[in-house]
Amino acid sequence: MKTSLFKIFFASVLALSSLYLASCGGGNAATDNSVEGKKKQLEEYKKQYAELKGKIDALETELKSKGTAAVQTNLKLIETKAVTQKDFAHFIEVQGNVESDKNVSVAPEMGGIILKLSVERGQSVSKGQTIAEIDAEPIRKNITELETRLELATTMFQRQENLWKQQIGSEMQYLQAKNGKESLERSIEGLKAQLRKAYVKAPIDGVVDELFMKQGEMGNPAMPLARIVNVSEVQVKADVSEAYVPNVKRGDEVIVSFPSLSKEMPLRVSNVGQFIEPANRTFKVEMKAVNKDGLLKPNTLAVVKIKDFSQKNAIVIPTYLIQQSTGGEEFVFVVRQNQNKNTISKVAIKTGKSYGGETLVTEGLQATDVLVSKGYNEVIDGEEVNIQASAEKMTMK
Repeated sequence: MKTSLFKIFFASVLALSSLYLASCGGGNAATDNSVEGKKKQLEEYKKQYAELKGKIDALETELKSKGTAAVQTNLKLIETKAVTQKDFAHFIEVQGNVESDKNVSVAPEMGGIILKLSVERGQSVSKGQTIAEIDAEPIRKNITELETRLELATTMFQRQENLWKQQIGSEMQYLQAKNGKESLERSIEGLKAQLRKAYVKAPIDGVVDELFMKQGEMGNPAMPLARIVNVSEVQVKADVSEAYVPNVKRGDEVIVSFPSLSKEMPLRVSNVGQFIEPANRTFKVEMKAVNKDGLLKPNTLAVVKIKDFSQKNAIVIPTYLIQQSTGGEEFVFVVRQNQNKNTISKVAIKTGKSYGGETLVTEGLQATDVLVSKGYNEVIDGEEVNIQASAEKMTMK
């Protein structure tokens, strides 16, 4: 900057000298060597000098301002974030599964060839609806035979009854006829009960999720024929560590998310297990969920978030801004204003619980503090910095 000023000044002197030489040495005819003439020349030179000096002063002022700005741009550039004061909550997260109490495997009650399947996979069924029929022809034949015998037995009983009323014949004959008739009636009723088992019925309202047998195959009471599922209401069950027994009560609200569905919903704890599993030291919690759209399938993975701590109007900061000294002490950098200068200050803090990328600060910060949010790894205590312009308006102390 000084070199430039000297060049300007030197150029001005040369200009003055040129004017002087032109006036003095260019020829006596063009110059006035009288006293009055020299006074006029001196006034002219002073006027030209004043104009040049004004230009020099203006350039000096401009160069000084630019030099100051250059110095300021050498400061480190940072971004800031105001300390947040808000309600803070901490959650424990445990994995669970969706289950359905109405998930039933249906098996025939008697063995035999499957004569007919009345449903298909994905079909809705009502409780008591027939879904399959087992071959029970031998039972039907037995019923027919017994019904023929019952007709004869009934006739004989009626005759014996009439004779007994007329005091003809013995009481034993009457009782034998009556017992024979009633015995056949009971046998027929037993066979009809067995015949009803040949019709496999849906035990619940729901949807046929799977058919394990085909028409023409041999049905077996030990083998399921179909699975019927009703997922209009499901349960979310999870195992929670015994350390959180005091934090979970029936009726508490929890947040349940389903990662595969990108879905989250608040639910109430409907049941808290009263038994600690010795193998993993956990107890069960259960939440009921309405599932009208049917998206929650049995065994869908769920993440249950249970609140175990909360504090109102807490000072909360992003966890990534917290640093540790070599001695293990936690600290953050804040920005203070001092004589219109932004100065870095290292502040020791004490923290509480962390959740969701945020940490509760119990000591060290005020709600009016402003944190260094970008460039915090490059600044030092007491350093002057420039702050990146931001749309967020902050009051700095």
